Amino acid sequence: MIKNKKHIIFDWNGTLVDDAFVFVDILNVLLVQRGLDEIDEKTYRDLFCFPIKNFYEKIGLDVSQKAFLELKKMFVKEYNSRRYNPSLFPKTKNILQSLVNKNLNLYLLSASHQHVLNDLVEYYGIKDFFDHISGVDNHIADGKINNGHRLLKKISCRNKDLILIGDTDHDLEVANSLNIDCILLSCGHQSTKRLKGVSNNVIKDLTCLF
Repeated sequence: MIKNKKHIIFDWNGTLVDDAFVFVDILNVLLVQRGLDEIDEKTYRDLFCFPIKNFYEKIGLDVSQKAFLELKKMFVKEYNSRRYNPSLFPKTKNILQSLVNKNLNLYLLSASHQHVLNDLVEYYGIKDFFDHISGVDNHIADGKINNGHRLLKKISCRNKDLILIGDTDHDLEVANSLNIDCILLSCGHQSTKRLKGVSNNVIKDLTCLF
């Protein structure tokens, strides 16, 4: 699937780091605080979407202006206390090393806050695999498409030489906006059924790249 590619853009959450369970835990804190029913990981993966406000509304949270601001504040607080809990997906470092050994250039494009992203790639010891690491400047996962276009200008290559690897339909939306190929992983934040509803390029995990 990556044959003849020279550059790979990776998403972060749910693509390289196995963190969906952390988001479920945080959401359940927010839901219980507001007297709402908890969700399980299956429900989360069936409903998770961008923009985040739409997802919150789907699971019953109040997304009026004041309430949404409070949700953002609480989510960041809870996330910061859990951010080191997940692990990278199995063999992630080996896979990244293998790609670099094949002379592929790797990039990270995430809807995570830039400061958080910088911290986590250092923590997991994978910073040096990437030529550029791009996060957003907010805590509502907004701006990934715009950052993708800026990254594309930095890479300065033929679109056909580039591919994006992610785990959500938003990653496909980003790739379509950039006019590049996309592979979606079904091990992350959205269910296999949802991903196969929008793309024929869905694989189980990173080990299936080879």
